[in-house]
Amino acid sequence: MTGAGQRLEHLVSERAGRVPDAVAVVDATGRLTFAELERRTNRVANALLADGLRPGDRVCLLVPKSAQAIAAVLGVLKAGGVCVPLDETGPAMRTAAVLRQCAPYRLVVAAECSAAALRLEGLTDPVWGTGVLRLGEEENAPEHAPPPVPAGDGTAYILFTSGSTGLPKGVVLTHGNVAHFVAWANARFGMSPGDRISCQLPLYFDGSLWDVFGSLTAGAELHLMSGRDNLLASTVADFIAGARLHQWLTVPSVLTSMAGLDVVAHGDFPELRRIFWGGDVIALPVLRYWMTRLPHVRFTNMYGPTETTIVASCHTLRGIPAPDAGAVPIGTPVDGKQFEVLGADMRPVERGTVGDLYISGTGLTPAYWRAPALTEASFTEWPAGSGTRWYRTGDLARQDAAGEYHFHGRADRQIKSSGHRVELDEVAAALTGLPEVRDAAVIGVPAPEAEGNRICAAYVPAAGARADVARLRTALAAKLPQYMLPAHWRECDSLPTNANGKTDLPALRRMFTDDRRK
Repeated sequence: MTGAGQRLEHLVSERAGRVPDAVAVVDATGRLTFAELERRTNRVANALLADGLRPGDRVCLLVPKSAQAIAAVLGVLKAGGVCVPLDETGPAMRTAAVLRQCAPYRLVVAAECSAAALRLEGLTDPVWGTGVLRLGEEENAPEHAPPPVPAGDGTAYILFTSGSTGLPKGVVLTHGNVAHFVAWANARFGMSPGDRISCQLPLYFDGSLWDVFGSLTAGAELHLMSGRDNLLASTVADFIAGARLHQWLTVPSVLTSMAGLDVVAHGDFPELRRIFWGGDVIALPVLRYWMTRLPHVRFTNMYGPTETTIVASCHTLRGIPAPDAGAVPIGTPVDGKQFEVLGADMRPVERGTVGDLYISGTGLTPAYWRAPALTEASFTEWPAGSGTRWYRTGDLARQDAAGEYHFHGRADRQIKSSGHRVELDEVAAALTGLPEVRDAAVIGVPAPEAEGNRICAAYVPAAGARADVARLRTALAAKLPQYMLPAHWRECDSLPTNANGKTDLPALRRMFTDDRRK
């Protein structure tokens, strides 16, 4: 299995040498062959090297998803740099916080992001120290390949995710970690030369790494979904059909939106073979909608914190789940990874018992970027003295009799309400399991007039269903004890989502807090 010593740009160049005239990347402006992509990549790399980039220097990318962006990513790696993709639509203050933390050698900016760059330059204190490379400036750089970076498992990416301190935390991903997963996943799911692969996720989201490097190392076509393509459920459907995709990696919020608007007919997308989702829990009625309409497609749930590199476990469904089936399992660990479910005493719990999920093996981040205290707090040696390093996921899980793992929410999603400890994700799972509900989220809001928190539920009714609060509360009361029933309800057309496509829980918390103040 590919892993240590393999650099990602070497793998892409090797494939390009075998299929130079095959289509590599398709975006809204056209398509690039592997040979054309290599030439663009070389120009970016040579421009950075001429600027004085040294191995290991960070390069931040403020670029929209495009063929030009893919060339920039590969060019940074080919020059020996470390990619730090930024959210080009994000708040300037957050982007500035990322820039201050990673201290990049260069900020690469696309023309479309000039306004975002100006907002950064307008901040009172400097956020980077060296300068900007504007895409297009590299056009006069040589297009021959620069001297190859020696093989070795160096840092490829730093991906910044939300941190509990309020500052983004940088997750370091190595070339070997990404290459190992990509090689395994391509073989496991059958990605082949000429396959048409979507890239819907943002480039700063770790799932996009499989889209990009899985496709390019397999000799497949990478079809980039722009922000415009993601605008509406109908435009996503149009993109899948127009690109004649074979593989689509997405998030549950997109699947939920498309199901709610009923934009998929039976037998649609006849060339689509594989749908993957991750990042959040999918409601059972939504999954049944998709599987009923696309019987020719294989559906796979993927689970994995960024700290474990893209995916840690997966579960491919063998048939349409029954209406009363439980949540889809997160499956079994992928190649090279191990799971353990431990109790508070750091001993393994019995099968079927919920405990804290720990992950070890290939793919663990070596560290958070310049955050030794956070790294020490998030990773542990277990058993003590064994030399084996484990990541504390903060997720609750159990292993069933068949060896499959099941997600039971976040450990930090436990609240105290009316004197009882309540797992909010257990309430949410019960609510989304009702046939009247298409999607739902549950949060806790501090209750100043009583002990602990009030349980608040936001829900999206299923199409044509009667989903009034009294009916839902009665149905939930058959599943949950009284103290776990939501005290406040809100019907929504759709749940708010964040930039990663996950349910935006802080936005919901503000929504319910504002409701209480009215």
